[in-house]
Amino acid sequence: MLLSKIKIVLVEPTHPGNIGSVARAMKTMGLSSLVLVNPKKFPHYEASKLAAGAESVLEQAQIYGDLNEAISEATLVVGTSVREREISWPTKNPKDIAETAIEHLTSNLHGSVAILFGRESSGLTNDEMDLCQMQIKIDANPEYSSLNLASAVQILAYELRMCWLKTRSDQMPSPDSKLGTSYHIRQQAATRKQLDGHLEHLQSTIESLNFVKSRPPTQLMRKLTRLYAKAELTVEEIQILRGILSAIDQELSIDN
Repeated sequence: MLLSKIKIVLVEPTHPGNIGSVARAMKTMGLSSLVLVNPKKFPHYEASKLAAGAESVLEQAQIYGDLNEAISEATLVVGTSVREREISWPTKNPKDIAETAIEHLTSNLHGSVAILFGRESSGLTNDEMDLCQMQIKIDANPEYSSLNLASAVQILAYELRMCWLKTRSDQMPSPDSKLGTSYHIRQQAATRKQLDGHLEHLQSTIESLNFVKSRPPTQLMRKLTRLYAKAELTVEEIQILRGILSAIDQELSIDN
């Protein structure tokens, strides 16, 4: 089931009641994969209390101490944010993100999607957003745009379910055909871990070339990260890029 490949990732949630409410919001829409990164209080009776029948989501929740590890196998990572950033991300509303996520999973048999939600008080940091291919923005009332964590998850979960149901309907065989809609399966999408490995290699090569004076080249790498996020690279493309970097590294070592 496609929805089981979508991870709702809560980064450093503070209130255990919010974790329980998120679990409830997920289960009502058929989502089951909850990931917690450094939760302040979990397990906790308040989480179980507010889950109100969705305890199974809490029991299966995965807990990590590091966000990079939590999303390392994801092939599409998106982050929720309402703040304007110095360097912008491709931004979509919940409905468009849901369509993107379901399409990604439909065309990548081994794909998985991670949707990041930040801290209740401050959201996601710039470094955490750097891990995302795109940003979700919920168009709330500009005079009071602060959404409760569980409410934000509920909005995304609803749109994901509606899009998934539509996909299932589209796949149903027509009366005049023995086959349903067929989908083109793309080459396997690169995971977050594979992309991070390439970016680390790229930074090392850039520094060896003295391409920029700043060490580390933080701003340049942030812009390059956005560039690669838009490309939605496959495993084969990552291997090609790493091969090019390795050839450059070899030439540099010969020259030195």
